[in-house]
Amino acid sequence: MEKYTIVIRGDELSHQVADDIDNKLKGHFRRDDVNPDLVISVGGDGTILDAVHKYLDCQCSFVGVHTGTLGFFTDYRVNEVDMLIEDIINGEGAINRRHLLEVEVVTNKGSEIFYALNEMRTDHGFYSQAVNISINGDFLEVFRGNGICVSTNSGSTAYNKSLGGAVIYPGIQVMQLTEVAAISHNAYHSLGSPLILDSSNEISLISKNFNPLYLGMDHIFHVIDDVVEVKVRVSKRHVRFIEYRERSFIKRIARAFIHS
Repeated sequence: MEKYTIVIRGDELSHQVADDIDNKLKGHFRRDDVNPDLVISVGGDGTILDAVHKYLDCQCSFVGVHTGTLGFFTDYRVNEVDMLIEDIINGEGAINRRHLLEVEVVTNKGSEIFYALNEMRTDHGFYSQAVNISINGDFLEVFRGNGICVSTNSGSTAYNKSLGGAVIYPGIQVMQLTEVAAISHNAYHSLGSPLILDSSNEISLISKNFNPLYLGMDHIFHVIDDVVEVKVRVSKRHVRFIEYRERSFIKRIARAFIHS
């Protein structure tokens, strides 16, 4: 690693921590905010998502310092900055590759590809949607409700979890389709439970309510007109997280959701 950059949450503590990291790394590496080898996120999981989307096309690795409220993706706490500096200088980290979700939005004018580390969402809360859902061309259901969430295994602990979706162990290339506030009575029925699909599958979403389509990709929001179809699949692209110390996934879950 020769070049680094820092992505910072907007609060005072995060800026103080980032300045400390910057001062301690400058004597060893060169700061490059355009094409870094290492991206250091200082904040919470939202800051990690900011960093990933900002440097999505960069061949770099990510590591996080937790100054936020959750910190599921972050490996270091505020009082562990010196440990982080030492680990970066020693440079003996293991790469954890997290695959992205790939969403192709087909419109009357063509198609556009979007990527997410955690999930895509079509829910917006303005009105109920009727969405035709197919898997690999096989019709599954007409969903009626607030919308659809499709998450990666990384995103299984994010919005998906609040919808009652399963938490998925890392390393498995899957996506999880979860319904948002489904309408279920004598006239309307849907699967009513999360559906986990491996990377060989493609989800198709078609709806008259997609004009416009309100599409959430992680923390980024898009409004797209004249949508014909939304195709969702596990991307071949991945994001590299560098782990200088082995972190148990079970301990991460316990720290984030059960124990303080």
